Amino acid sequence: MNSLYLNLFMKKISSLLFVFIILVFISEGKNTVIGKLTSLRTCFDVKHYGIAVKVNPNTKTIAGLNNIFFQAVNDFSSLQIDFVASMQIDSLVYENKKINYKRKGNAMFVDFKTTLLKNSFHHLKIYFSGMPHVAELPPWKGGFVWEKDNDQNDWVGLACEGIGASVWLPCKDHWSDEADSMDMNLIVPEGLVGVSNGKLIRHGRTDDGYHTYHWQVRNTINNYNISINVGKYVELHDTFNGIHKLPLSYYVLKYNRVKADKHFKQVHAMLAAFEHYFGGYPFYEDSYKLVETSYWGMEHQSCVAYGNHYQNNAFDFDFIIIHESGHEWFANSITASDPADMWIHESFTTYSEALFVEYNYGKEKAIEYLQTQRNKIIAKKPMLGPLGEYYHGFTDNDIYYKGAWMLHTMRSVLNNDSLWFTTIRNLSEHFKHQIVNTKDIIQYFNVATGHNWDLFFKQYLNKGQLPQLKYKSETDKDGITRIHYQWANVNKDFNMPLLVYTNIEKTSSTWIYPTGKKQILVLENSGAFIVANELFLVELKENN
Repeated sequence: MNSLYLNLFMKKISSLLFVFIILVFISEGKNTVIGKLTSLRTCFDVKHYGIAVKVNPNTKTIAGLNNIFFQAVNDFSSLQIDFVASMQIDSLVYENKKINYKRKGNAMFVDFKTTLLKNSFHHLKIYFSGMPHVAELPPWKGGFVWEKDNDQNDWVGLACEGIGASVWLPCKDHWSDEADSMDMNLIVPEGLVGVSNGKLIRHGRTDDGYHTYHWQVRNTINNYNISINVGKYVELHDTFNGIHKLPLSYYVLKYNRVKADKHFKQVHAMLAAFEHYFGGYPFYEDSYKLVETSYWGMEHQSCVAYGNHYQNNAFDFDFIIIHESGHEWFANSITASDPADMWIHESFTTYSEALFVEYNYGKEKAIEYLQTQRNKIIAKKPMLGPLGEYYHGFTDNDIYYKGAWMLHTMRSVLNNDSLWFTTIRNLSEHFKHQIVNTKDIIQYFNVATGHNWDLFFKQYLNKGQLPQLKYKSETDKDGITRIHYQWANVNKDFNMPLLVYTNIEKTSSTWIYPTGKKQILVLENSGAFIVANELFLVELKENN
């Protein structure tokens, strides 16, 4: 076969393969299309998003452009861009020429008609418009949020973690690939303020009665963290003197200015605690912001959404400020590669709330705080979800509360606070601005602590039920008590130790090492058997 016919033959095969892949995608649902990494998604690495979005609250529409700068991971001629079918693609431009695409459901397939060589850099412009999905229950059932403030000014937000950024933005909508940087030109009606991630570079009026706010992010950013906020905002300024000097900005509704100025002082205590436990704030180059929203909150990177109405809890702190800011370390800096591993985001962040309490009020108070969360644990399904689907487990409390208690239990099992706190701080710094999975986290703990946690994580992540300690007490005529105990509802070879108090006053204690086989603990002088339940996430079952 001569070279001419060979080239024609290869083009024919390439075209047939492209059609075949599209047909495969047609047969699969949205969750798989957005969740599965195929060759059409792994072939390119997003380097930068240059976004311009015009927001029209009157019509509840947006119109914009996404400049996608990417690098070829291997030789390829076609790729997949994700964008919901309800939105309009106005045009695609590559090398200053419009190019065609094929659209199937929430995916669009771009055929460049030429081979893009490995390691080469490219720029694809996508012009889009439409009426984006309206959030049903933000942030859990997300999308755009179109509201009015108390003075009837337009108040717009965006929360799309669960539904995905492709609900409004054409992008590579997969957690495994973050843009290395981003520019956002947010175009809003005159009289309103547009707030997004990163630092404000410039702003100015347009000829058609709108105002453009140019925001710039200099760090990697997850797609669902790209934030749009539009409102009658005023900006409050502050500074945190941490590892470096960190500018703080609070964008709040004008009539909440005085309230916010006082309430947001606790940001300093939060940053001090988290820098102590997790290392420096991960996004110093992009500053830190709280932005008032009509919905409860969301961890939008360097632009944290706040909607808790300036309320503190019984422990005298605002849960939303602490939790959503904790995500700057766990979710925004350290990001799971797949939503199936979302426990990495939520477990560490929920645990960070208890550490905030411990830093400010002591360990006993932190345990008291954890106890308030324990009754919220469901313990019926695994915390790990299915890989390769657009799965979101945050509707289940367990990745929050069970996950936090799992980490609290790890600390108790390790029984070495110095090593524990060194490990979690080093973990945070080691994986800074990286994409990780469950295996990465477990392996890190194994090496850093010199302890094999494989069976521990297998039990708490892969199994829904909690480990159950079954025990029975028998006292003979000489006053000697024998405790018969063993694990139940556990995986094979699970052997986690437990601390038990051996007197009513809890001043005397010992460690036991249960397995799946019955063991006996002998207590003299009618001693007590009280599991340190405040330190371990286990279920207790006493057999009479």
